[in-house]
Parts: sequence; structure tokens; C-alpha cells
Amino acid sequence: MKKILLSLVITIFAASLKVEAQEYQTALGAKFYATDFTSGGINIRHATSQKNALEGTLLFFDGGLGVEGLYEFQGPINGAPGLQYYVGGGGMLAFGTGRFNNNSTAFALRLTGGLDYKFTDVPIDLSLGFDPFFYLAPATGSDLSLGLGIRYVIK
Repeated sequence: MKKILLSLVITIFAASLKVEAQEYQTALGAKFYATDFTSGGINIRHATSQKNALEGTLLFFDGGLGVEGLYEFQGPINGAPGLQYYVGGGGMLAFGTGRFNNNSTAFALRLTGGLDYKFTDVPIDLSLGFDPFFYLAPATGSDLSLGLGIRYVIK
């Protein structure tokens, strides 16, 4: 796991040596987490600058719903038009039953890192990221998952 994480960090650093313009500013769509494909929801991503973005998701899962907010650093990958990396973190607040015990509230810290691709000729954006959840309340624990996003580029 350490080797994979180190390789990802080195790749992102090497790709960030050259900065170009952001491919889009705002995109709205859906995001799913591939841990068990039981959570996903409505997702929006908004670039606040060439190097920063905010991402939010209204999550739906078995027996509840949640909201997450992420702050991300982003940059283009040289030689791959439309492709950029992102790394960041934030939090998730979830309400419900099932996984979060009867009518309780859960809080998790979130990390994220991955790739984002904006198609050249169509207003579609795809993302694939490594998205671990670190639960802090009502009980501690973690989930390692892949985040899969598809969004329509608004502007």
C-alpha cells in the first residue's frame, strides 16, 4: 500500500510541473463509491481558480443519506489535453439507519486523489479517484473506495 501511495504522489508531483488553464469551471452530475456500489448521489464540482476546486455530493445509501464537502488542489497533466489530477480532503455528515445504527448521525473525514477528464467536443467530465473514509463518530473505522463520477459541464 505504501508503494502504491508513494507512486501516486510522485506521479502527481511530476505532472504538476507545468500549469495550464482549467478545462471547465462548473460541472453537475453523479458520483458513486465502488466500495460496495451502495452509495452515490448528486455531485457538483466548481473550480474556484486554476489550482483549486470545491466538490460537494448529496449521498444516498442503504437506510440513509449524507452530505460531503471536499476542497481539492488540481492541475493539468502534461501531454494529455483535458486530463488533470486532483488531491484534497474534507468531511462527510451522514444521517440514517442501517450502517449508521438506528437513527444516528455519523461523521467521517475524507481524503481524495485521482484523475479528472473533460472531453474536448462534448460537455462531459469523468473522474476516477481513490476516496478513503475515516469515520470518527458514532464509532471509528475506515473504508477504502474508488469514487466514480460523471458530470455535465455547465460552464
